[in-house]
Amino acid sequence: MSTSVAGVVEAIHAAFPPEWAELWDRVGLIAGDPDAPVSRVLVSLDPTRDALKRARQAGAQVLVTHHPPFLEPPAHLTPAAAGVSFPALSAGIALVAAHTNLDRAPDGAAALPRVLGLDPGRPLEDALLPMSLVTVFVPSSHERAVADAMARAGAGRIGDYRGCSFATPGTGTFTPSGETAPYTGVVESMSSAEESRLEMVAPRQLAGAAVSAARENHPYEEPLITVAEVTIARGDARMGRVCELPEPVSLAAFVSRVSDLFGVTPRIWGSEDVTVATVATATGSAGSLVPAALRAGVDVLVAGEVRYHDAQAAAAAGLCIVEIGHDVSEWPLVPVLAEAVALAPGLDAGSVLVDPPVVGWWTPQRSD
Repeated sequence: MSTSVAGVVEAIHAAFPPEWAELWDRVGLIAGDPDAPVSRVLVSLDPTRDALKRARQAGAQVLVTHHPPFLEPPAHLTPAAAGVSFPALSAGIALVAAHTNLDRAPDGAAALPRVLGLDPGRPLEDALLPMSLVTVFVPSSHERAVADAMARAGAGRIGDYRGCSFATPGTGTFTPSGETAPYTGVVESMSSAEESRLEMVAPRQLAGAAVSAARENHPYEEPLITVAEVTIARGDARMGRVCELPEPVSLAAFVSRVSDLFGVTPRIWGSEDVTVATVATATGSAGSLVPAALRAGVDVLVAGEVRYHDAQAAAAAGLCIVEIGHDVSEWPLVPVLAEAVALAPGLDAGSVLVDPPVVGWWTPQRSD
């Protein structure tokens, strides 16, 4: 059984829409031919040369990772400048990433607390989502066709809901000139038409596609379509989770449990005798979530890492920080990503290979 690279990407985007990613992020197909056939996929955390070697040895045509191979595209596609992308393309292996869109996905955000044995609670992130608001004035008879076309172009998705739109009826007035062939109305006469004001949000990077879809399905020669930059409240697709412990414990006892679960020595900010009742979790670098954790009133934030001054300020404000390592905090995302890949039509469970967690760093044991 097989699929295509595009089929793998579509399965990932269905589970973790690219509009959930940060605007600066690189997600989806990074390198490779979307039409190339795929019979086997390797899923891992990082697109390293070692991971690429494992993919090649396993006969995989796609390496799917959480981290993208780059954030800034290389200026030159040479072995020295393009990093792992060059040998991947040379070997016919496509590179696909699901990064901050996976971090925000409900299943992704719940992965770390589940490994910690905690019930994933409410989302931690409270930042707004930058979007575009596309407004189309369209005859009521064509409202549904235009809305459906815009939805296919990526507009109208709010969280796990698709095809979201709002329409209000009204009357449009216009005077067609002698050079026009109006859909309705009389040339050189003030005319009117019953219209709908159709509004749909769209990711800013897809606003142009939504406008093109509206125009192509609109009966007017000169449809009025406006685009405004807005921000909307995020739904469940938000980074981090706030969890309640079954019973309060000391920070020292909580850290001991975390250390045993992951087999690492965390770095701790906060007094060991602080009582911990509520825990916030975040994968990777979590400095941007410290203000949200403080507003949520949690006792401790478990994350990959937090920058020194951010952690120092958090501890001073009463928020303990437990840093377990960037990779350690994100390995729980890899099985979640693999489950999405396995949903690609034409692939079965045996076609999706998953790298086991590997900690890329270590700390020496201190001898007293």
